[in-house]
Amino acid sequence: MGDTYPKFKAAAVQAAPVFMDREASVDKACNLIETAGKEGAKLIALPEVYIPAYPYWAWLMSIEQGLEYCAELYKNSVDVPGEATARLGEAARKANAYVVIGVNERENKSLYNTLLFFDDEGNLMGKHRKFKATHAEKIIWGDGDGSTHRVYDTKIGRMSGLICGEHVMALPGYTLAAMGEQVHIAAWVGFATAGMPAWKDAFRVLSETSARYHAIAYNTYVINVQSLVDQGAIDKLGKPKHMTPGGGWTAILAPGTGEIISGPLVDEEGIIYADVDLNISPFYYFTHEATGHYWPKQLSVLFNDQQMTPIRYASQTAEGSPASFQHFQQIQRAVRMMAQEVAKVENSELRKSFENLTRVVEKLA
Repeated sequence: MGDTYPKFKAAAVQAAPVFMDREASVDKACNLIETAGKEGAKLIALPEVYIPAYPYWAWLMSIEQGLEYCAELYKNSVDVPGEATARLGEAARKANAYVVIGVNERENKSLYNTLLFFDDEGNLMGKHRKFKATHAEKIIWGDGDGSTHRVYDTKIGRMSGLICGEHVMALPGYTLAAMGEQVHIAAWVGFATAGMPAWKDAFRVLSETSARYHAIAYNTYVINVQSLVDQGAIDKLGKPKHMTPGGGWTAILAPGTGEIISGPLVDEEGIIYADVDLNISPFYYFTHEATGHYWPKQLSVLFNDQQMTPIRYASQTAEGSPASFQHFQQIQRAVRMMAQEVAKVENSELRKSFENLTRVVEKLA
């Protein structure tokens, strides 16, 4: 008989937030989650930084002009965990669905572009911070690190996600595939109508190409979700030139082929649905499984999964193991012992090298 794998309905939400209003955007997100849950969705994905908005002004204004919007964004951003995450978790619990949603995460005095992952009981499973802000976004967001880059093993399969431009980086997607990802959430902002007319088609082509590639190369279902530009955002930003309502390219794609099985939804709000059947995926594993039998063994990825922090205490490391200073003392003792042994050797150049090394270590102490 063998193994059987999960089958479920997935929902991809395309909608505009209530621009720069955290509480109202959370209200809208919870209503959308409720709607999708009533349709039987067991996985509900919402767009990049849905709460409270995408910082379009970073692309459309000077830094000086945009600072007042930056400050407003900070005040409306999301503490993780916090009141907003509690409400989103409760919405996931009531819908009996896994929920993935993008937020502007606030930690201390910095903001991060973050995806939140909730289970069907409303628990916050974890988060993914965008590794690198793209172009003008560097004014707004700090960098993520490897500590939030992971795959979640759930009742409906192994899921994870990336944010916008991370899909054009080779290694973030590859490493998720190597971790066993089966369902991928591709969260984007609705950028097609946010600037120069030439961006419109180019951004949609980028979104579709990235989604198809991930589905084909890594044999995963892809839930591709984008937000929209609405009139509220345009008015709030003073009606920037070329910024018009619309945007978005939301679709659900099949593993192995990249076939669009639901959507695409363009220029309008809505929720699309598709049946996900993970029993289909193994058929494609025998064609091109680039993280297993089709992996060229001459190439591998060094992945740093440590959390990067601005301050590290000498008295304690993150794992509670001996302090960094104690580690240095161990190295110092080892160098001294090696120098004593080398002193017995007739090779004068080797003795001189260890004498120099010993002096360097002593100076560092």
